[in-house]
Amino acid sequence: MELLDYTAPATLDEALEALRATPGARPMGGGHRLILDMKRRARRIPLLVDLGRLDELRGVRRGPDGGLEIGSTTTIADLVADPLVRGSHAGGLLADAAAAMPDAQVRNRATVGGAVVAGADVAAALIALEAGLHLRSGGARSRRVSVERLLAGEGPAGDEVIVAVEIPATTAQGAYERLAEPAALSSLCGVAVGVTFRPGGAVGACRVAVCGGPGPARRVPALEDAAAAAPGNGAEPRLDGVFESDDVASGEYRAHLARVLTRRAVTRARDRDPA
Repeated sequence: MELLDYTAPATLDEALEALRATPGARPMGGGHRLILDMKRRARRIPLLVDLGRLDELRGVRRGPDGGLEIGSTTTIADLVADPLVRGSHAGGLLADAAAAMPDAQVRNRATVGGAVVAGADVAAALIALEAGLHLRSGGARSRRVSVERLLAGEGPAGDEVIVAVEIPATTAQGAYERLAEPAALSSLCGVAVGVTFRPGGAVGACRVAVCGGPGPARRVPALEDAAAAAPGNGAEPRLDGVFESDDVASGEYRAHLARVLTRRAVTRARDRDPA
């Protein structure tokens, strides 16, 4: 990555104006992914807008509906440790997924907003929790979009900043399961589930999101249907095209892992106390 200029605005409005005024400018939260791009010389960035001074983009708080609002530059380490995150919202599903980042230095630097855009473990958990994003751009413009839709291609635009992650209140129970790639310790396949159970333990409503391999985290209705099916029906969900192959694992192997991990996650969610 070739970097031509840098600024660290003192206010969000200043940051948004810098992004608007310089086509190709990029916002930076923790900078973890940008540093990797810099090492690969993958991008040319005319202006890097550092959001690190903006206290308004940090922290976890209760939302008006009883859900959570998480500032986009909150670090993964702070997310894992936060009692609101650990003690609520599908039994700490988000904290479990955030803790899957194996390196303490990465957790101390990487941010929630960056983790959403990366589309891995944290993003899968947020999709399972039906989380949305609050985005701002210049001229006091703002919009809200679900994490699922954003990763499917709906932004953010070049002059937009993710201000906060918004997780609605839920009565679901949840769990995150993954198998790590031995060399890099990133998720070969990860599965996040948010489930409500009927009396007696049968699955009612269920959201399942996966990550791992090429492509960002995504929701998988076939796994949701399989989780809600009557036990012992013997049907394995078809996952054609859900996972692509790469030099680490085949798409078929990741699909097999997703089936196994979904069953484990649902069982673990059932065993947890409701949030």
